[in-house]
Formats: sequence, C-alpha cells, structure tokens
Amino acid sequence: MELFPECFACAMRQALAAARLVSDDESFHYQCLIEAAKILTRVERDMAPPQMGEHIYGMVRGLSGNPDPFREQKKEQNRVVEALLPWLRETVAAAEDPMLMAIRLAIAGNIVDPGAQESFDLERSVTEAVTGEASLEAYPEFVESLDRAKTVLYIADNCGEIVFDRVLVETMLSMRDVDITLAVRGAPIINDVTEEDALQVGMQDLCSIVSSGSKMPGTFLPRTSERFRGLFYSADLVISKGQGNWETLEDCDREVFFLFQVKCPVVARVKECEEGMPLLTRSTTSPS
Repeated sequence: MELFPECFACAMRQALAAARLVSDDESFHYQCLIEAAKILTRVERDMAPPQMGEHIYGMVRGLSGNPDPFREQKKEQNRVVEALLPWLRETVAAAEDPMLMAIRLAIAGNIVDPGAQESFDLERSVTEAVTGEASLEAYPEFVESLDRAKTVLYIADNCGEIVFDRVLVETMLSMRDVDITLAVRGAPIINDVTEEDALQVGMQDLCSIVSSGSKMPGTFLPRTSERFRGLFYSADLVISKGQGNWETLEDCDREVFFLFQVKCPVVARVKECEEGMPLLTRSTTSPS
C-alpha cells in the first residue's frame, strides 16, 4: 500500500508519542517533530507506510540514544497477556471450531499496537472475538491451504499479541502435522516482536524462530534477509499478522493469508470496511 495524505499526519503523531516515551523534555519533543517534518519532505509517494515509519522511529532512537525505547513496555505487554493463556486455551478447546476460534483470538490480539493507536481496549477486542459474528472471508481457503501444508511460515507482529499467536500455533500443531517457523523483526521497532520478545513467551518450545531482517514495522521483501526470502517462497503456507505486514506484503507474488484489525481510515477505505474490523484475507496474487 502506498502513502496517503493521512499517513503523513499519522507519522507526526507517532513521532511525538515516541519522543514522549523516551523523554519528558519538551524541547526534545519539538526537536523530534522538526526532524520528522524534514523526513516527510523526502519520502517517496510509492513508499508503504511502514517504510516511512522506519525513518521516523530511527530518528527518535538516534536523537535519544535509546536503541529500544519500547523495551520495558514490550516486556510488560507480554507479561500481562501471558496471564490470559489458561483462559485462551480453554476458550479454544471449548469452541465448536477450535481453529476458527484460535484465529479470531489471534486477530483480537492484534489490537496491542501503540504505533497505530495511542490507546486500545484489549478486553473489548477479545470479548468481540469470542461473542461477535464477524465474517472472516478467507477462512475456508485458509483451512484448505493448511490441510495441504507441511511447512508454515508465521510472520509475527506485536508484543502482547504474540501470546495470542502462541495459542494459534499450538492449535495448528495439535490439529495438523505441520512444521512452523516464526519470523520476527531484525531489530527493535515500536513494540514489534524481536527474537528476545518471542523467547520471553516460550515460542522456541513450539517452533523455529528466524529473523526476517526487517527493521521497519512491516515486511518489505527487498529489505529482508536472503534466508527469510527463501523461507517465504518455499513455505507451503504463509501467515502474516498485523496491518503493517499487510501494507508491505498485500501485493506480493505469492499467496499469503493476512490476519489483522483495521486500525486506520485509510486501510478501511482500501479494504472497503469499517475501522476496527477483524480481517482474514488473502494477498491479491492468486495461488499458483
């Protein structure tokens, strides 16, 4: 997805939020906003929003000298959501369709995203996932692809959310004979999952963990590692979590299943749905 005018305003909001996270000094906040404005004058219109985000958050890290401003926030998000694990597992096990429930909950967990939203209501998101009637348009195709798959590449998104991902991974492993690899960011960016964050919630006990090499809040293939691209194209099934990954992969040249919540009016317009809508959708490329 390319940039829209609203993306520029969103980038300034994110720059200010990140600046406030690392410092109480108002002069530092002004400095970050000025530098963010300079970045916006240089970006290309055909960039995806996460590419611009890489520049914005990189600027804040550089000016602050803090390589991971969200580190403590990420750890706390994981700790808080891990307390829900027994309930999440019980809810999935009791569902008429455990796979569908695990997917709905995984999408509900995508609400934990301070980059897209300054505040979010996790309890409401989970409640709506369990009791709501939202249609997941690509679910039948997802099940068909999973039935055929022997290898799965699961591209992670946010901390906190990764605990919900754990339950979906557990469900797939219990119901299908598949080998799953979890892809994480190559460097800290907002609250996105790195290897350290995935290890915190025990993902290594379920699947292999690999860095995508991406240093932005998305997965722009030309900026990922050769190893990741090999896994991306060789996996029988690719699952991508989060709006940023959708923004950078939605027109890629293979089938990908995207699980995310629509968090901004621009994506809502593109997807012709309401903000907050949970989506399970496929890439625009038809499967070969």
